[in-house]
Amino acid sequence: MLADVALVLGVVILAYLLGSIPSAYLVGRLMKGIDLTDVGDGHIGMANTYRRVGLAGAVIVGIMDVSKGAAAVLIAQVLDLPVPVVVASGLLVVVGHNWSIFLNFKGGKGALTTYGVLITLMYWQFLIALALAGVLYFFTHKSGMSTGVLFGFLSVLYAFTGSVIMLSVLPVLISLPMVLKHIFMPKANTLVVSATEELRRKEA
Repeated sequence: MLADVALVLGVVILAYLLGSIPSAYLVGRLMKGIDLTDVGDGHIGMANTYRRVGLAGAVIVGIMDVSKGAAAVLIAQVLDLPVPVVVASGLLVVVGHNWSIFLNFKGGKGALTTYGVLITLMYWQFLIALALAGVLYFFTHKSGMSTGVLFGFLSVLYAFTGSVIMLSVLPVLISLPMVLKHIFMPKANTLVVSATEELRRKEA
């Protein structure tokens, strides 16, 4: 029993640490010698990497971020752990990406890592939901609405077509770190970027 508890704790902690690997930060440092948490919008994600490092760097970051999400889930599955542990691993890998222990709890918005988790667990349902969200965005250009439809529709679709009904709550649950980032980070990033630019102007 104690060994089982230790295994579960080890897996969920590993999921958080995997998510905490700062892909964009490492790529920015290695390819351009810049700290992506201090430039642009401050997010360590594919978009900020593309703007500051370039296409090649953004592609590398995208692959790494999706892989983190997939790896956290696959480890729990390979060890044949219960579904709640798989769900917890998927959630914590995104939390790790958004609030990385290696970057003083800074991070990205977690979209690609979230998609890595979902496509591993419910790949064809995810692709259908993503296509629907893409069509909606094409006509409305409202990313928030499209993302909400993606997660909501995916939960409903999986509830009717999935093999593990408990997983149908995962899309909504795993979207919460992204929602929190969107609510709290824009204001914080604006203050940080403004302060940084003001300091640079004074030094110049």
